[in-house]
Amino acid sequence: MTLIEQLKTILDPRGKRGQRHPLWLTLFVSLLGSLCGYEGYRPLAKFCLKHRQTILSLLDLDPTQVALPSYSTFRRVFQRVDAQAWVNAFNV
Repeated sequence: MTLIEQLKTILDPRGKRGQRHPLWLTLFVSLLGSLCGYEGYRPLAKFCLKHRQTILSLLDLDPTQVALPSYSTFRRVFQRVDAQAWVNAFNV
């Protein structure tokens, strides 16, 4: 199972109206940013801005259809996502 498939197993705690960005994408980008030394909500948002084209190209996503998360999205997701589900996704 790929990393993205694992991330897709984590239940999204947000309501349907609050899901502009798929949870797996937000978590994946946060992992990439953290591995590159971007720690915190605002640095992760800067990572998304700086590497937008590369990220979208890597994931084969349409740049006209997909927006990357902002710092407030990272904040809300990290406050709501089940930490145990996050850990379980890597311990399968």
